[in-house]
Amino acid sequence: MTAHTGLLPDEWLVSYAAGALTEAQALVVACHAEYHDEMKERIADAEAVGGVLLEGVVPARLSVGALDDAFKAIEALEDEPSSVKPTAPAFTDPRMPAPLAALLGKGFDELKWGFMGPGMKKLMLKTYENGERLWLLRAKGGTEMPFHDHRGLEFTLVLTGGYKVGDAHYTPGMMEVAGPEDTHHQPIIDEGEDCICLAVTDAPIKLHSFVGRMFQPFIGL
Repeated sequence: MTAHTGLLPDEWLVSYAAGALTEAQALVVACHAEYHDEMKERIADAEAVGGVLLEGVVPARLSVGALDDAFKAIEALEDEPSSVKPTAPAFTDPRMPAPLAALLGKGFDELKWGFMGPGMKKLMLKTYENGERLWLLRAKGGTEMPFHDHRGLEFTLVLTGGYKVGDAHYTPGMMEVAGPEDTHHQPIIDEGEDCICLAVTDAPIKLHSFVGRMFQPFIGL
């Protein structure tokens, strides 16, 4: 797979703006964009282009009285007493992009992390019918991740700390995209603070070590 600079290319942003990504992919792209104003601008531009294209679509003919019926329904809803209770302000954490903070509702240290390996913890956030998994990885500084290959795409967004893969260095706000062509993949965590990443995988990884393969069914990756 072509090396990335840590920023998603425009084709992913256009797909995001068009609503063509999966739920998990859309979340990680939204989190990625929170770190980069220029990326937000490119997404806004793509959405604007999509809006212009929609303006050229021939509208469907409405039935007689459809507009009046719609306004009556809106008025009826407005007249009903609201049963919705005021909600507390959305949870915020300076280390978290807003979409993830809204999903988790708590800080990293409050989460129930599970064992993944020496120096590593993980938290599965959601699994999907299409095989995708949305999860968090937390690794101590200096940890060498196990060698592994990819059977599908893996998006990894750095939230805290950093890591290296070969000559590439990923720090907060940077995204690594790895695929089946990336064999013998081994991230090495930077010394110092824990590295926390948000990841999306659409297929199980292939661990090289015998011990890793034994543990794989229990870590769910």
